[in-house]
Amino acid sequence: MQSAGGVCHIRKNDEENKKKDPYLAHVIPETHQIQPLLNHHTNVRHLILNNCPLEILTSVAWLAATFHDCGKYGPEFQAYMEEVLEKAGEEVKRNVDHSTAGGRLITSLAPGMLASKIISTAIYSHHGLADCINMESGRSLEEERNEKKIDYDTITERFFQYTDIDVIQEHIDRAKADSLKIMDSIAEMINRDKPSVYGSGNFYLGMYERLLVSLLIDSDWSDTASFFEQKGLPRRLSKEETQHIWEQSIAYFEDYLSTLTARDEKKKSPLNVIRQEISDICLKAAEQPDKLYCLTVPTGAGKTFSGLRFALHHAQKYEKQHIMYVAPFNSILEQNAEEIRNAVGNNEFVLEHHCNIVKESADEEEKYRRLTETWDCPIIVTTAVQVLNTLFSGRKRDIRRMHSLCNSIIIFDEVQAFPINCTELFNLAVNFLSAFCNTTVVLCSATQPTLAKLPKNCMFDADHMVRNVDRYSEEFKRTKIQDMTDLVSGGMSVNDLKNFIDEIFPDEESILVIVNTKACAKALYELLEGCYNDTCILYHLSTNMCPKNRQEQLDEIKQSLDRTKRVICVSTQLVEAGVDFSFRCVIRSMAGLDNIIQAAGRCNRNKKNPDAGPVYIVRMSPEAEHLSGLPDIKAAQEAMETVLHQYRTCPESLDGKLDSQKAVAFYYRQFYLKMVNIKTNYPASYRNTPCNLVDLLSDNKLGKSQYTNVHGHRAKNVLNQAFKTAGELFRVIPDDEGVKVVVEYDEETKKLLNELDNPYLGLKEQKEILRKLQVYTVGISEYRKEKLGRAVTSVCQGNVLVLSENYYSKKTGVSDIPKMNDLFS
Repeated sequence: MQSAGGVCHIRKNDEENKKKDPYLAHVIPETHQIQPLLNHHTNVRHLILNNCPLEILTSVAWLAATFHDCGKYGPEFQAYMEEVLEKAGEEVKRNVDHSTAGGRLITSLAPGMLASKIISTAIYSHHGLADCINMESGRSLEEERNEKKIDYDTITERFFQYTDIDVIQEHIDRAKADSLKIMDSIAEMINRDKPSVYGSGNFYLGMYERLLVSLLIDSDWSDTASFFEQKGLPRRLSKEETQHIWEQSIAYFEDYLSTLTARDEKKKSPLNVIRQEISDICLKAAEQPDKLYCLTVPTGAGKTFSGLRFALHHAQKYEKQHIMYVAPFNSILEQNAEEIRNAVGNNEFVLEHHCNIVKESADEEEKYRRLTETWDCPIIVTTAVQVLNTLFSGRKRDIRRMHSLCNSIIIFDEVQAFPINCTELFNLAVNFLSAFCNTTVVLCSATQPTLAKLPKNCMFDADHMVRNVDRYSEEFKRTKIQDMTDLVSGGMSVNDLKNFIDEIFPDEESILVIVNTKACAKALYELLEGCYNDTCILYHLSTNMCPKNRQEQLDEIKQSLDRTKRVICVSTQLVEAGVDFSFRCVIRSMAGLDNIIQAAGRCNRNKKNPDAGPVYIVRMSPEAEHLSGLPDIKAAQEAMETVLHQYRTCPESLDGKLDSQKAVAFYYRQFYLKMVNIKTNYPASYRNTPCNLVDLLSDNKLGKSQYTNVHGHRAKNVLNQAFKTAGELFRVIPDDEGVKVVVEYDEETKKLLNELDNPYLGLKEQKEILRKLQVYTVGISEYRKEKLGRAVTSVCQGNVLVLSENYYSKKTGVSDIPKMNDLFS
């Protein structure tokens, strides 16, 4: 939430200003307006100190801001600025390095100091992340920058005409002391257990580095944008203003909660009494100082509002800047974002940030873009993809937001569904945020993963906000999980599964079937379609369908269930977490116990049926699901096999239930044993050499090996991380579904695509249309794109791919063959 204020730009009497400070940072050639370099440095310092969330980083940040653009004092850059002014309206191509000088200058003033290494690396990286060791040449970043040809003497002379060396030295002395404190605190933290299982100290130092880069990018970009838009500098909400927002939100929320409670009391549901008890426990926990919490409650126990209640009261008591609600799927996010907005009573307090948001006007779109770039809003509701990108992606727009994660409360909902390959990165990032950034982290799940029990790169032990979870689970018990995996030797074919549905259908008014692959879901749906169209309403859901299509189907399913119509829905796992509908019976293809329990959460959801709803675990044959390319699911199945064996042979060890907390803990032990050293450290490949991102962002063995090969001795650098390489390799969404195609879903889509194909369309309008098209977009593999051939065309100078409407069904989504009625047209 930004408003004009703070330091203003020099805009009038440009000639007079140029005499005072003749060196230019930015120019607007059309109007000949200039921003003197001293003014830019002053503004960036002002912003970075206002935005810096950690006292221990203030001097380091001040120095980074002071030196970041001092290369612009160089004659070459100033000549470039003059040329831009002279050739107003013409394109001037000249790539002038202006980040090297600042890094070299701070290094010369504080040689060999940790502080100067941290500051210089941030300055070198503020126009794009850099590797501390070049992965190809084996040379250090400092070596490469020292060899760059710049007019160092002139830059230094000009810089000190406008900069007080005594003030700089004071900040250098403070930065030196603060950086040593940072190192001491990291060492103390990782050595709390011996041998340490909490990761390398270099990882946490690297996170401090990224935090500094985030502050520098945000402050630099904000000032630059303010100059070009001729506006005052953005101003963040003050502590007093934020506190007032928390007070307002709490007052409205508690009234809202009381209204819901009074309404629910009329229903006389015993479950509402338990929900209120859990909510009160979370309220009490809000009194405690910064902590790492897990909130483990059964599905349907009201954890969204309980977690929000905790967060609002904790934010007020400990003067937090933000509350962040993070979920792995858009389906959960959109539903809970609406609930959160209603609960706090002011839409302006809540930013919903994900790819499906569409704003109606250009002004709204611009405001939304600015907020999503900075997360400058009290309550942010966003996806795991956005947060993980903020922590690990190499894109500057992602890095920019990182400092907003500090001095905050972050609620990670359905944490068990976060990507497996990011597990260790996520663990260490949560450790960093909770130990060093004044941030309280809450991990929410009905099936809490044992992230503190990994053999390495563990998360710290989280404090249980709600204890005696099994007691509450018993109160909320409304299903019975039944093992049917031995029903067909070798696993079920799609036809076998259809036969099983035939057997149970007469006794069940609604059935949800969840399988592991899109192909299996489609095959089963098409088989059922020929048999059940007259006796029930049949639905299909998968990510083969665009978000708009899925949402329309979900709305229709809920309406059909509310009207007690007979329904069969075939889906992939996208409905398992956070989708608020309830079926009489659930069939789940063999998967991890977390998936099975989440699937059970879609059965007899509000205990409408007094009898426990059946949840059947079935095993599909390899030919039916083709899991060879899905190692995560295969590993989860193998771990679940062990759980089922334990349950058959010694049920009391799991408290006699497949969904007990003991069963969940046992499952995760088996699962992580299979996954550690294979997948959890984000394995990758650099130039055909295996590596992993945890190492690239910590010790960087690959880079150090190359350094040794070139120099003949080991690297003795303070920082060795491959920030740039790791950022380029990081992808939350795998590349096998990295091709985005817009489907010709309806007339609105066709209208937008026609507008987009206009060659005279401005960039702003283009971006607005692209955002509106997100809800009509499906991710497909490169292989599938090739298979679809001419069914995929392009618009917008080839930048947007479009799938012909003939290859899309509103029932099942993307199809490799055209609709039947088009084969003969």
